[in-house]
Amino acid sequence: MAFYAFKLTQLRINRQRGRIPDNDIVTFTVLVNQSERGGGGGLFPDLATGSVVPAVAVTANTHRGAMSSDWIVGPLELAPGDVVNIVYSGTNVSDSELDLGKQSQIEIKILDSIVSGAVGAIGGPVGSAVGVVLGLIGDPVSTILGFHPQGPCNGLVFSDTLTFTGDELTRLTYGELQSGAALPNAVASSFTKSYTDEATHDKSTCGAIALTDVTVSVLRVPYISVRSQDERLFKKNLTLGMRQLAQDSNSELSLKTLLRVTP
Repeated sequence: MAFYAFKLTQLRINRQRGRIPDNDIVTFTVLVNQSERGGGGGLFPDLATGSVVPAVAVTANTHRGAMSSDWIVGPLELAPGDVVNIVYSGTNVSDSELDLGKQSQIEIKILDSIVSGAVGAIGGPVGSAVGVVLGLIGDPVSTILGFHPQGPCNGLVFSDTLTFTGDELTRLTYGELQSGAALPNAVASSFTKSYTDEATHDKSTCGAIALTDVTVSVLRVPYISVRSQDERLFKKNLTLGMRQLAQDSNSELSLKTLLRVTP
């Protein structure tokens, strides 16, 4: 068995979607054997053409499972035959006066749609199924929150799924992560893919189609240290002991459960 973590690393906006700078709700989810192991979302504001934004500069305010606010899911213990899907999306909401208190509702809806789309794609292409589900959301401010009229340039900017088996992860080429691995002794293998929003873009209203580069990294971790994970995952100072992480004083503690390294 080996330990791996998965990181949303960077967005590069080669051309924005709307007439004004984009505000993109970005989500990042990791599934192992069609089971969500961690995911979350956050708002990347003021994305103008030419912007380069490291994900670590934007806090993921919605996070569940083994995903921390620095956009890292894991570490997870993976077997050679496990199938990992790394799913991410970006949805522009700049053309509506979005109450940031409602932002999490959109993030959760998109995350739930991603999971349902991926589970519905068992035996088929996960990326295509998820793309269809997200495309149906359209303007999330209108569709999810019921605010009308919908923004002319709101909608899906990018979405994709990277798929690996546990065996394929072992054979990647790893090196230093330029922006910092945020995990002690981790090495990284990074992937940058380019996207357009042509499928959801109204050029007569919004101008030229959006062009976005998304970088995702796979981190290989030689071991898991509780001390290295305390602030990142638990938001606790574990010098006070691990018992504080239990549901109550009589609960049994499992380190693997706490770190979510088993399904």
